[in-house]
Amino acid sequence: MKHRFLFILPRLAILAVLIGTASLVLFLLFKLLLLVIAIGVIAAIAGKIISKARAKWMENAGLSTGREPYHRQLHGPATLQPVASNRRHAQPAIIPIN
Repeated sequence: MKHRFLFILPRLAILAVLIGTASLVLFLLFKLLLLVIAIGVIAAIAGKIISKARAKWMENAGLSTGREPYHRQLHGPATLQPVASNRRHAQPAIIPIN
């Protein structure tokens, strides 16, 4: 029985060290993941607060918030105005397409 114990003991010790090391690594990865999630949540909340404060400041200062409509307005001037040229309009030319 003594020989069997001396045969298993080193292998058992190595196995315990490997399992301990693996659990330490997994524990550290889990803690790192929680830290990254916490930093992300804090950054999102801070961004929301800063965005609201900036929008309120811009509104009080009379500045545009930069939110332009994605569609052309049906009444009033168009969002994009054509550039007026100083030269005369030439007659349209027929350009052949091969």
